[in-house]
Amino acid sequence: MKLVKYFLQKKAVTILLLILILAGGLFSYIKMGKLEDAPFTIKQALVLTPYPGASPSEVQSQVTDVLEESIQSMGELYYLKTENRSGLSKITVYVKKEIRADEMQQLWDKLRRKVNDVQSKLPAGAGPSVVNDDFGDVLGVFYGLTGNGHTYRELEDEAKIIKNELLKVKDVAKVEIYGIQTPTIDVSVSPSVMAQSGVTISDIARAFEAQNKVVDAGGIDAGQNRLRIESTGNFYSLDDISNLTIVSRSGEHFRLADIAHIEESYQTPASNLMRIDGNPAIGVAISTVPTGNVVDMAKAVKDRIDELSQSMPEGYELTSIYDQGYESDVANQGFILNLIISVLTVIAILLFFIGFKNGILIGSGLIFSIFATLIVMMACGIALQRMSLAAIIIAMGMLVDNAIVVSDSALINMERGMRKRVAIMRACSATALPLLAATVIAILTFLPIYYSPHITGELLSSLVVVIGVSLMFSWVFALTQTPFFIQEFARRPRPEELKTSLFDGKYYNHFRNALHWVLRHRSVTISSLVVMLILSAWSFKFIPKVFVPALDKQYFTIDMWLPEGTNINETDRMASSLADYIRGHKETEMVSTYIGRTPPRYYLSNVAFGPQSNYAQILVKCNSSEESRQLHALLQDSIRQKYPEPLIKVNKFELSPLTEAVIEARFLGPDPAVLDSLAGKAIEIMRRNPKVADARNEWGNMNLMIRPVYDPVKAGALGITKAQMMQSVKSISDGTPVGIYRDNEKKVPVLLKSEGVHITDAQSLGDFSVWNGEHSAPLSQVTEKIETTWEFPQMRTYNRQLSMAAMCGVKPGHTMAEVHGEIRKEIEAIELPKGYTFFWDAQHKDQGEAMQAIAKFFPLAFLMLIVILVALFGNFRQPVIILCVLPLSLIGVAAGMLLTGFDFGFFPIAGWLGLLGMIIKNVIVLLDEINIQRRNGIAPYTAIIEATVSRTRPVLMAATTTILGMVPLLFDIAFGGMAATIIFGLTFATLLTLFVTPALYAMFYKIKSNSKYASYEKN
Repeated sequence: MKLVKYFLQKKAVTILLLILILAGGLFSYIKMGKLEDAPFTIKQALVLTPYPGASPSEVQSQVTDVLEESIQSMGELYYLKTENRSGLSKITVYVKKEIRADEMQQLWDKLRRKVNDVQSKLPAGAGPSVVNDDFGDVLGVFYGLTGNGHTYRELEDEAKIIKNELLKVKDVAKVEIYGIQTPTIDVSVSPSVMAQSGVTISDIARAFEAQNKVVDAGGIDAGQNRLRIESTGNFYSLDDISNLTIVSRSGEHFRLADIAHIEESYQTPASNLMRIDGNPAIGVAISTVPTGNVVDMAKAVKDRIDELSQSMPEGYELTSIYDQGYESDVANQGFILNLIISVLTVIAILLFFIGFKNGILIGSGLIFSIFATLIVMMACGIALQRMSLAAIIIAMGMLVDNAIVVSDSALINMERGMRKRVAIMRACSATALPLLAATVIAILTFLPIYYSPHITGELLSSLVVVIGVSLMFSWVFALTQTPFFIQEFARRPRPEELKTSLFDGKYYNHFRNALHWVLRHRSVTISSLVVMLILSAWSFKFIPKVFVPALDKQYFTIDMWLPEGTNINETDRMASSLADYIRGHKETEMVSTYIGRTPPRYYLSNVAFGPQSNYAQILVKCNSSEESRQLHALLQDSIRQKYPEPLIKVNKFELSPLTEAVIEARFLGPDPAVLDSLAGKAIEIMRRNPKVADARNEWGNMNLMIRPVYDPVKAGALGITKAQMMQSVKSISDGTPVGIYRDNEKKVPVLLKSEGVHITDAQSLGDFSVWNGEHSAPLSQVTEKIETTWEFPQMRTYNRQLSMAAMCGVKPGHTMAEVHGEIRKEIEAIELPKGYTFFWDAQHKDQGEAMQAIAKFFPLAFLMLIVILVALFGNFRQPVIILCVLPLSLIGVAAGMLLTGFDFGFFPIAGWLGLLGMIIKNVIVLLDEINIQRRNGIAPYTAIIEATVSRTRPVLMAATTTILGMVPLLFDIAFGGMAATIIFGLTFATLLTLFVTPALYAMFYKIKSNSKYASYEKN
């Protein structure tokens, strides 16, 4: 207590420190980073490897398996998922959740080395592999560039100018351009002309290489100077390419323009496309440096773009698609408003209970605790975002608990006639240790969340830290600032104002009567509560289970999949039609579409899909969040009826990443046909459930393919090799590369295409002429047959085993837990052949891992909690009393969930863990008061009742401030369930503290009822 005495005596030091805390908190609030949501680490990387011309099975066996074998040797690896498509291997590397964020970069360097080590083992034509280790980077400021009347080339050039300018803006880390179309030079030639001229593809390629090669011509000495000689003749225009001389094998010379048509074009099929309100566009996505303030950066970017817009050529327009800075600012302002409301609410409650002056004295501690917490947040790099601000609101009521107990005890001591300094010191010495233990325990209840290696633990880590820091500051200020303010501003009652009985009056007597009745009927009371607890546990089956809540935003997304094998142009047409339909609703402000793959990760929880030609994502921006919810609900019901062909998912923005499907039953084994059969059985079970939506196979539908079977005898007689045959076939549509045209820094491929050819089936393909420069022949004459067959367009693996999942969604109004529970037993009963395994993937797996992560450190937190309680009380019975009270809080939680209609998930669970700390804190203070009264010689039964009566006001004040301080969060979609858990749980727990704790104490210590309190019953 020397520290308390020091602050009471050294007024100048105390005032200076308090002023510094206020100034430091204000400075920290202005300077600290501001984000929309708490950051978390995406512990995934992508390894992409091209293998042109290979089938999915060849990609899987010859490329993916080789890379996986090397990657699998990493000790930090959790599991591997791969997607093998024609010509492309896509490996998603998941590392162990325990890996810390600061270790990730070193780990990705290790992954890159593992991948590079096996590049020589890949087949010819495969690679090089690209390791995308910035897969989780958030480019939260996303603009779209449109250009009325401008080509994609011109859009790209303008986007690069904008990119270079934005990279100069303060706190901009990276600028990424999305939707660029690869330019090409198409050389279209008739197969008959090729055959007549004797020119081969190799001849054209050789001419391009010889003409366009950069050659060092050296230099000459001219006196004291050396003059460099520069070679000319490179391609600088289409005319240069047109005048290229081609020499056939027979020695004849041809001008390229005489045998071919040359034009600028774009790669077909396109890899991805982007549109804004139906107009072709290119995306410009910007990320913030790790230490930057996204709000300030976004404003600076907007100012620079406004300047650039003034000088951009006519027709160009930059449109804001998603502005994380603005979203962060709005989110922060909303939470700051809720915080102010909570502070005012808490202070108003204090004023109601203990008067204006005393209420201000205690409420001031709340302000100092918040400002000191802001200083620590800035020092630790914790930004102002949804989680950290919610933490302050959640801790709001608890922040005044310690000050309430200390001040109430000091004021009561003064009302008993003690001198002010003595009353303060005795209050501090009596409550310091119990309050410290209670505060530490309240923090410990959040420990399992903080140390959870799962993404949800990382998401809530700042919430736990802020709550812990603020609670410790509340204890510090309760023993320093609160006593100082009481000494300086509280008035000590005059002798004539002293009361003979402090806790007397009508309301106190009614409470004594009720408490006396409970103690006399303790067995009935406890039994009734046990029955209520059982009923509450049973009632949880009627509460919807949604693990992570959605967010209240004016945006939502729509994912669309057409059948596998769909041309990207058809996907673009369907997505545009869908976008036009959505744009026709009055709630819509803007619609942007992304065809072929998802856009850059502009929001942390976005999921990446593609590249695949049958996929499109639509980002819908509504006029307000309320209209967004309305349109989202409308589209969920109507859009499938209007567009029955594609698979459509209407998604809300969530705090954690979405999965491809809500429910996935994953089968693993060596044979695709067996996997297809097993997945088919699971899909049939899913489809029989009326609550299931979009049951499907993960590999998609099988595709038709045409396979020319090369005949070496017939083709050999004509001198046509397999490579020449396939090069000729590729020239039909895609084009065969024959050279490179250097357009400044760009390398533009020159593609040879067959002119005047229209082929749509195997028969017309058989009539197509292939050539080698000397001979040409229909394809049917150099092949054994041209067959049409079926294939899976993709093959997926899980940890190097072929893997196929039966996937489905859930219809509106139902939850994953509900539907999964109904189909689980039947799917798990499917008989698996030898060598095949099964597990539940997607949300079920993710939620199970999250709960296991919490449970991992729960025993440690529980053990530490027990140690503190036993050390505090010096016995086992009173800690057991506290532990008996805790489960009963679920009665209030269940009632709150049912009454408010919120879903029960991870956030309410976190709220319940925090609620346990609040309950323990109140019970500790009550039991400590009973112990004090018994040590002072008061009879046990009287001590129970009088101690409870004396603690009624501080317990009610603490509970009421916490409950009403949480009310603003009830209206937040993300934190509403957590707020309801704490509000209703703490309301019921307050009754437990004031009635059940005394009953349990009397039961454990076998204290008999005293007839002394019978007189109160008659009143």
